[in-house]
This record gives sequence, C-alpha cells and structure tokens, in this order.
Amino acid sequence: MTAPTAQSVADFLGQGDDVGFIALAEEHLPMVTHMVNAYTRGKGFTDGIPDDDVAAVIVSSVARLVVNPEQYDLDTAGPFTTRYRVFDGWSLPELAILHRYRKRAL
Repeated sequence: MTAPTAQSVADFLGQGDDVGFIALAEEHLPMVTHMVNAYTRGKGFTDGIPDDDVAAVIVSSVARLVVNPEQYDLDTAGPFTTRYRVFDGWSLPELAILHRYRKRAL
C-alpha cells in the first residue's frame, strides 16, 4: 500500500511533467482523502494509508477536480460548447469500491 501523491494524479492524467498541475493536485489531495476516509468511516485505511483500491478512488476523484478546478459544467465560445465533468459525488465505479468498506444498514 502506498498513499496517493500529487505526482500519481498527474501521471494518471498524462501531466506528470507539469509542475503547476502537480501543485494543484497537491492542494486537492488532502481534501479528497478526508472525504473518502469519512465516507468509509475510516475503513480501508491502515495507519492513515489507504488500501490500493481506495487510493485509486482518491486519485480518480482528485483528477476530476484538477482538470476542472473552477467546477464549470460547460463553456461556450461562439457556436461551440464544451461540457465538463464536475465533482458532484463519487462515480459508480468509485462507489462500488467505497461500498466494500462502508458499513451500511443490514
């Protein structure tokens, strides 16, 4: 198990050489890690280090934030519109992983 890093987020997105991108990921990483830890109620973490599958959720979530830090859902310039993915919760694959750790009602 290794903790996700800003470098791992940048590498995940093919931006491993972009110092500004890595710095932005560094800012978002603790927040998302805390959110995941809270969602799983601490499960999936050993001594503060997430299990590999939980780390993957953290990396993919941080990636969504750093690609669109302003959290704009769309951008229009003339006749062209681009729709962006915003962080509005966990994706279905992320939830599949997190639910393995989250204690839920029986």
